[in-house]
Amino acid sequence: MMNTSGRFAGQKALLLTPQLRENDTHCVTFHYYLGGRDSSHPGHLNVYIKENNSPMGMPVWNVSGSATRSWGQVELAVSTYWPNFYQIVFEAVTSGQRGLLAIKDVVVQGHQCMNTPHFLTIKGVEVNAGQTASFHCTVNGRKRDNFRLWLQGIGGREAPMKATKPWNNRRFIGTFDVENTTKGDSGRYRCIVHSDKGVGVSNYGELTIKQPPVPIAPPQLTAVGATYLWIQLNANSINGDGPITDREVEYRTVSGTMYDLQPVDKTTHKIGHLDPDTEYEISVLLTRPLEGGTGAPGPPLRARTRCAGEVKHTITYKAPLGFEGTCA
Repeated sequence: MMNTSGRFAGQKALLLTPQLRENDTHCVTFHYYLGGRDSSHPGHLNVYIKENNSPMGMPVWNVSGSATRSWGQVELAVSTYWPNFYQIVFEAVTSGQRGLLAIKDVVVQGHQCMNTPHFLTIKGVEVNAGQTASFHCTVNGRKRDNFRLWLQGIGGREAPMKATKPWNNRRFIGTFDVENTTKGDSGRYRCIVHSDKGVGVSNYGELTIKQPPVPIAPPQLTAVGATYLWIQLNANSINGDGPITDREVEYRTVSGTMYDLQPVDKTTHKIGHLDPDTEYEISVLLTRPLEGGTGAPGPPLRARTRCAGEVKHTITYKAPLGFEGTCA
């Protein structure tokens, strides 16, 4: 119990349970109290669920408002099981007004909650940056109109429920999309469901955001003809993530509109059917698994094809630009 009288707004008190290592469905119940004079607002109570040794993350349940002078009961349907463990953290935050905030009778019951559903274990998701990550949360209970579901990230990002579909007559699945993902969205996410009597909390699933690969260096020119250019991809060093599943060579004329993209299965590649005495810009594109896995083109190489027929003037080579000279 915390007496909020004489305290500044924003002061906090924490009550932590022991680490709970449950190996079957169970329900945690507790009673809470907000007391004070009529129309006073003594503060608010937050409940956090820490899985293993993770940070506290975001609250899964909270209450605030006017003093009620009566005890309320809350169910916590926590779906974290052995060998994982969790800890419940009760947080009282003062408002600066007089009153009492209290918690009592924290009980672990060896059966499912009566009014709040549990989740089945959720799995992690991997996507490439810029894509949509979809989490599927299976709720062990019939869908009710008073259920409110969302996806909660440990760093604060949330996603509303996109859709639900029945799994059988006792379960349904909620789908949640984390859109336009960036590396900053990587981390742990869990499903939350609120009922009139409490809150259901799933385990955490890891969201892994991979960056499509981009070569650090331009390709290297190895041979020049009037209608072809031989290059070495030079794409072993990359920015982004592997593994590399596909390679492509993109080339275009420096002056004009000619453009082509060719798949490559070796570290060297011949670009043929080119125009003589024409300058081209050549880049390498790399692809990793999953949708959206193709990175931006790497740094370009500029190279010019030789003249057609006999060359009557001196030819010089300035790596990596290729042929330089004048065709007669």
